[in-house]
Amino acid sequence: MQFDNYLIYLDKTMKENSQKINSYLIKLFLKENVIEKKTSGKLFLKDKQVDISQYDTASQISYCMKHSKEACQIYEKWEFEKDYKYSVLFECDNFDDLLERVKSVTVLGDKCEEEYVFTTFSSPVSYQSEEYAMLKFNLLYSAMHPITQEENLLKYPFVVVLHKEYKIVEFRFDALKPIFRMGEHQTDVYSALINNMLNYLQQNYSCELKAYNLDFMVNIARNEEDVKLIAQFMKLPKGGNAQLDVGNNEEYVIPLIGELRGLLATHQMELEKVPSLREALEVFMFEMEEMSDYPWIEVLWENEVKTRGIQVKFIFNYMNREYCLLQHYYSSVRIGMERMNYVVKYIIDHRNGLEE
Repeated sequence: MQFDNYLIYLDKTMKENSQKINSYLIKLFLKENVIEKKTSGKLFLKDKQVDISQYDTASQISYCMKHSKEACQIYEKWEFEKDYKYSVLFECDNFDDLLERVKSVTVLGDKCEEEYVFTTFSSPVSYQSEEYAMLKFNLLYSAMHPITQEENLLKYPFVVVLHKEYKIVEFRFDALKPIFRMGEHQTDVYSALINNMLNYLQQNYSCELKAYNLDFMVNIARNEEDVKLIAQFMKLPKGGNAQLDVGNNEEYVIPLIGELRGLLATHQMELEKVPSLREALEVFMFEMEEMSDYPWIEVLWENEVKTRGIQVKFIFNYMNREYCLLQHYYSSVRIGMERMNYVVKYIIDHRNGLEE
């Protein structure tokens, strides 16, 4: 793609970003000396005497990219390091072979990515660090708004992360606005992306990925103190369904089940006098918790600073597939990939603990 057309996609993409993201990018440009803040508080592109403070943040970023390839490169690198809305974990029997193949993918260096954008998965760019090897596939989406006839363009990164320590492969990607989900895949666009990537890696990197089984997280969330189960959907053994949510309960007690467990603990001495009642209640609890299916759960890793907590929804057997889709909830404070990395580490550490 010609660089001018690439910039048009970037310009439209900036307008889709949240204010939080665009403000962060401006801070990143300041940190990397792409722009400078004068004593007056106004912002200027380095070596240019143009005040960009008059524009909104999305337009400031677009202006920087049009006049500085370094700004484009900073943004492209940030796409590797940002937090994404969704992720999926996989195991790989030949992980070391895959890692070597990924290491051979060219790192662009001082080039921009205009020649690495496509409408399907093809020719990724790579990023290497001590902990991770990453492939980024840049997808292009375009659509006309059916009412306003406004042109909507989007550069959409899909990142494959190889966790070197854990030998786990993770897919990371963002939500797509409905306007880009029109057509045959409007309901299963994410499962289509995941399956297409699985096929791509199998054909081009000779690797067979197996969905990482996360069913154990139901018991972890129910029993561990460092993570809170805050919502769940249950398919009950007798055929009913129940969706339970702690709501504003700061003790994070799941309604009915959590409350009943609390009552059993509080009145343990009284129940010992009526063993048949205690046994009936324990059987009921067991059947409710252990014999139900859980299509999804939501968990929270608390932080002393409430706004820094990490909240994730685990959607098991997503779209009747073997994998579990992790939906990472928006953070008003954190913006990098550290939240996603923390969740992966927690999952791997606890699964290894169970196996030991």
